[in-house]
This record gives sequence, C-alpha cells and structure tokens, in this order.
Amino acid sequence: MPKRRTSNDEGVSLFSFMSILACLIGILTLMISVTMQVNQMNQEGKTEEELARAIENRDTKKKTEATKKEVAKLEEKLQKEKSTSAEMAKLEDRTIVLRSKLDEIQKATDPNETDASLQKIVENLKQEITRLKGERPPLQNRLSELQEELKKRKEPPKAVESVIIRPGGVGSRHARNLFFVECNSTGIVIIDENGQSKPVSKAAIPTNEDFSSLLEKVKSTDDSMVLFLIRKSGNEAYLWAAGIAETKYEISTGKLPIPNEGKIDLSLFN
Repeated sequence: MPKRRTSNDEGVSLFSFMSILACLIGILTLMISVTMQVNQMNQEGKTEEELARAIENRDTKKKTEATKKEVAKLEEKLQKEKSTSAEMAKLEDRTIVLRSKLDEIQKATDPNETDASLQKIVENLKQEITRLKGERPPLQNRLSELQEELKKRKEPPKAVESVIIRPGGVGSRHARNLFFVECNSTGIVIIDENGQSKPVSKAAIPTNEDFSSLLEKVKSTDDSMVLFLIRKSGNEAYLWAAGIAETKYEISTGKLPIPNEGKIDLSLFN
C-alpha cells in the first residue's frame, strides 16, 4: 500500500526565505546605524563652527536690514531738512527785501527828512527863479535885436542844415559811453539817449535837477564822459556846466565846437 503524505510534504517551506529576509533587515539596520553614527561623528567636529557661522550670518542679515531701514529714514529726514533749509533761505531773502522796503517807507514817511528834502527843492527853485529874473532883461534885449534884424532883411533866412556829429569826430581818445550836452547863448540843452532835449537856462545850471541827475548817471556809469557840443555863443554856459561836472562830480568831460546853428544830429551814435 502506498504511504500517506505527511503535512510537511504538502506545502512549500518558507524557512529559507525568512532567514534571508531577517538577514537583509539586520544588514539594513546595521547600515542605517553606521550611517547615523558616521554623520554624528562628522557633525561633532563642525557643529560649533557651523553654528557660529550661522548665527553670525543671521545677525549680519538682521543688521543689514536694520541699516537699510535706518538709511531710508535718514534719507527721508535729509530731504525734509533740505526742503526746510530752502524754505528758510526763501524766508530770509523775503525778510531782507521786506526790511529794505520798510526802511524806504520809513524814510519816505519821516516828516523831518521829507520837510528837509522839500525845503531844499524849494530853495533851489527860488534861486533858479531869481537868476532867471536876472537873465530876463538881457534875453529880452537879444530877442528885440534879432527881431529888428529880421525885419531889415529883404529875404527870409534860409534853413540851416543839420549838424551831424560823427563818432570819429570827438577826439582820438574818448569814453565808450557818451552823454551829450549842448551849450548855447541861453544855457545848456541836455540830450538824452532818445534824442529828446531838456533846456536848462544858464542861471539854473548849478541847481537844476535834470542836470544833476545826468551827472550822477555819468558818475555811476563805467567808462563814461560828458561831451559838450559848444555853439559859437555857448562858451560861457560850457564853462559853468563843465566846471560843475569836473569839480563837484569829478567826471570826465570833452568838448566839440559846432560850426553853425543847425539842429544837432546824433543818429550815427545809435
């Protein structure tokens, strides 16, 4: 009779597989343990240095961020201070201008100074009127003589040509800025830059405001002089006017004789 199979013969034995698996697990566990120990050994030699570097790096980053914020605040504050300084400078300039205007207003409203200035003008006008009255009889006589001479002539007087003053005809050396004054028998004639004429009688030359203003302008202008255009009968007026210009105002003067009684033409100087 055949033998009956036992239970061991009925299945596959797993003993070998389990043995291999147990060995493999043991080996993996050993490898993990060794790896961890190696890593720990490596970290033990560098932990303090790396930690110090990490801490230093962290502190440096914090300081950098704080410095950036502080710089931004300082820049903002600097801009505000610059704006404030500019505003202060404008206020100071404005204050200076206002103080200057205030001084001018105070001077203008000072009764003592105003009265003194008005009194001086009144005195000058009185002197000028007195001298004009003294000159009136000679001028009246001269006018009568000219009228009589005009009646005796059969033909009316011919028109006299204008006298053209040329820039090259005022002397070899002259100032760059010229101011013109005509001298005739009755006094002087101030000729401004626009060709307008302001007559001043011979008696009023020392006190006339227009002539004084002209001399002040000449004195305050660099490289300037007064050129006196002298008519045949204007030598006395020239001596008066040039004497005041040279002695009282200390300015340079020149003279140029005018050959006839024609109108003076200064167009070439423009």
